[in-house]
Amino acid sequence: METQDTKGKIVKETFPSETVSIIGDILAGIILSIFILPFESFLALILMIPALLSLRGNLSGPFIARTSRDLIIGDFTKRSWIENVFATFILAIITAIFIGIFSIILNSIIFDFKVLPTIHFILIPIVSIILTLSISIPCSTGLNYIVFKKGLNPNNVVNPVMTAIDDFFTVFCFFLTLIMLGVS
Repeated sequence: METQDTKGKIVKETFPSETVSIIGDILAGIILSIFILPFESFLALILMIPALLSLRGNLSGPFIARTSRDLIIGDFTKRSWIENVFATFILAIITAIFIGIFSIILNSIIFDFKVLPTIHFILIPIVSIILTLSISIPCSTGLNYIVFKKGLNPNNVVNPVMTAIDDFFTVFCFFLTLIMLGVS
């Protein structure tokens, strides 16, 4: 692989993956609407969605970048990958708790929706993001490896593609979490 990508190569590698990302995000939004619109607690649940999608992106992006970097510089080891996974999960749990606390504050002070028990505002983001990362991390690692072995720069290809895939996982895991917790 070249040490420095040309502008043309960057565009050639990035444009198709960005297109997949845009189409995937639109479809994920449609599926999200279909999944959670029937819930009685829709108005309370919709408070968490943007934060969860943002959290997922803020966690997956750096994870993918660190994995790509390790592959490119030849420093990808089991230990570095495990440390990367551990750091990602710790950050996910801490941030999910803050999303829950902020959702409680918004719900109780501003909107006063009384459709969910308070504990659900903490559990939904934690369970949802852990489920999402449990699927996303192996997928992004595998995709990073495949793209790298094909001679493409994983930094140009993997993150946009994983954005679409991760948004589907986030929507599905959010819905699965609601079902597991018995949210109506």
